[in-house]
This record gives sequence, structure tokens and C-alpha cells, in this order.
Amino acid sequence: MQLGLVGLANAGKTALFSLITGDEAEVAPYPYSTVEPARGVADVPDPRLDAIADAQGIPRRVRAQVQVVDIAGLAAGGRESPGRAALARLREMDALVHVVRRFANAQVPHPLERIDPVADAEAVDLELMAADRELAERRLERLTKAVRGGDAAAQSETAELSGVVAGLDAGVPARAHGSAGGRKTALEMGLLTAKPVLYLANVDEAGSPPEGLVAHAEAQGAHAMALAVEVERELAELDPEEAAQLAQELELGGERGAEALVGAMYRLRDLVTFFTGSGPPEARAWPIPRGTNAATAAGRVHTDMERGFIRAEVISWDALVESGSFAAARETAAVRLEGKDYIVQEGDVLEIRFNVSD
Repeated sequence: MQLGLVGLANAGKTALFSLITGDEAEVAPYPYSTVEPARGVADVPDPRLDAIADAQGIPRRVRAQVQVVDIAGLAAGGRESPGRAALARLREMDALVHVVRRFANAQVPHPLERIDPVADAEAVDLELMAADRELAERRLERLTKAVRGGDAAAQSETAELSGVVAGLDAGVPARAHGSAGGRKTALEMGLLTAKPVLYLANVDEAGSPPEGLVAHAEAQGAHAMALAVEVERELAELDPEEAAQLAQELELGGERGAEALVGAMYRLRDLVTFFTGSGPPEARAWPIPRGTNAATAAGRVHTDMERGFIRAEVISWDALVESGSFAAARETAAVRLEGKDYIVQEGDVLEIRFNVSD
């Protein structure tokens, strides 16, 4: 999963980037400390993977990963800002995390000299819509000749894209467009407002996101959460036991920090995780969209597995751990055989049977 971080300057994007990836990016109390887009990778914590590996004596564990891109903060009304020039990088992302400031810190000035998370969200949303409209208009211009020549596909795309542009003019992001065809066209083009987005309120202490931000997110076809980024960064530097105790005292909850954000993004994108690891040398976690069938899931592991798919041996992760091994689970009939159309469930462990002759 690839995540892009967006927001106004000094909202805390770079601090969030450091929290997620563990990379020491420059965090400074002035705008545009991030000039060039920063890229980082973080493992997705999942204790189920360790349980599967421990039960079977598997030494190598390969966790799912999140790739993160942090661009310079946007400037409302200023599409020539460093962040605006880097928006093309975000078109490659699977989803966006829109960071808005809710923390109070006089040493970190707000570029608009006020703390208003909803107004900040609206300002950046307007910039993203403007960028999308420009890209869509250029695409429509390129389609004109094909439409005049009677190209049916170009005519269909023009109709869908024109509807998306009309929606953007009315303040409707592409992800909330009324036509499924329009949403699909917008996603294929990489329009920023077509991507799933999570509004993250960067707060001083644990709590719920502001009600106004929640309402704004719902209107945008998105979700919202709150995260005390600076507190979590400080906890991340402590011994795990000490951090857990302090987090409990601060009532930060069981799922917190980078794990809470990644969990929210999994829910936003409606992903499930399956595992491979019926024995050494490795156990691995694989995120896939909910509703993915077994053959397609096999293709995530290797394209040959999808091409030559025969069937999958399937067991839930906890049943496998209880059995102690795949072989023991087979003996007790805890493992079942499923065909290519089986819909992979959260926490399934798959052993793929396949055959490729050429």
C-alpha cells in the first residue's frame, strides 16, 4: 500500500512521516522544511504472523509494508508552491492522508495564523480539486479529435470525464461523483480527489477528531481520525514496556501511533490480510482487497500461481496455531480445499497448489 501525505505547511506531515517510517526527516518550526518529496517504508505490525511462525518454527517473517511519500506543505491559493509542484508524485499513491492541524504550539506558526482544522481541510481540498480540473481539461482536449472521428470509447470517456469536471466545479470530489463510470475514469487518470482519503487531525492529546472535521470528511466521501503525533513520536523513542505503561496512563488506547493509522487506512481501503507459511523458510503477510478470490490472491504471491492455479489448502490462522503445524492440521481435517472462486477471508493461511507446464 502506498500512502501520500498532504496538508498545509506546519500541519505535522513530516513528523507523521517520521513516526510511520522511523526515518529522521527534518521537522522544523517553519514552512517548507520539506522541499523534495521524502519516501519511506514501514512494516505493518501483525502479531498473527509471529504466532504462525512461532508455532511452526519458521525463522523468517515477512510483514506487509506501507510506502509513504511526504511532499512539501501546500499553500492555499498558491499552486506554484513546492508542494503543488510535487502533486504529480501523489497521483501514484493508493490513498492519501490529509493532515490538518489541531495542536497549539506558539513556536510552530500556522501559515494562516489561526487553528481551524476544517478551514485547513477545505483550503487543501480546493487546491486538489483545481489540480484535478486542470488535468481533466487537458485530457478532454486530447480526446476531442477522437470524438470527432466517431471513436465510441473516446465519446464515452468524454461524457464521464465531463461529468467529473462539472462535479469538481460544484465542489464535489471525484470519489463522491454520482456515476460509477466517472469514478472509475477519474481513478484510472490518477485524479487526487478520486483517491481514498483519511483526514487526520494532529492533536495535542488523545481524543476524537473534531466534529466539524468528521462532518467535512463524510461530505467528501472520506473518513477522519485524531492522532497526537508528537506524543506518539516521543513514546516511540522509549523502551516498549515503558512506552506501553505511559500510553495507558495517557489513555491512548490499545491501537495507537503508526499502527492506528495503518489500521485506519486498511479499513478505509477495505483490505484483508492472508498469510502464506505452511512451513519454513518463511511466513508472509499479504494485504488484498476484500472480496478477492483465491486465484487472484495466489497471483499476489507469484503470477505463475494464478496462471496454473489448481486449488488452495485453507485454514484460519488461529486454527493453524492451535494445531501446531500444517501437517497436524491436515491430519485433523482442519485444512480444507477450496477452488479458484473461493473468497479469501481475513486471517486465512493459504497453501497454493498449482502447475505451470511451460
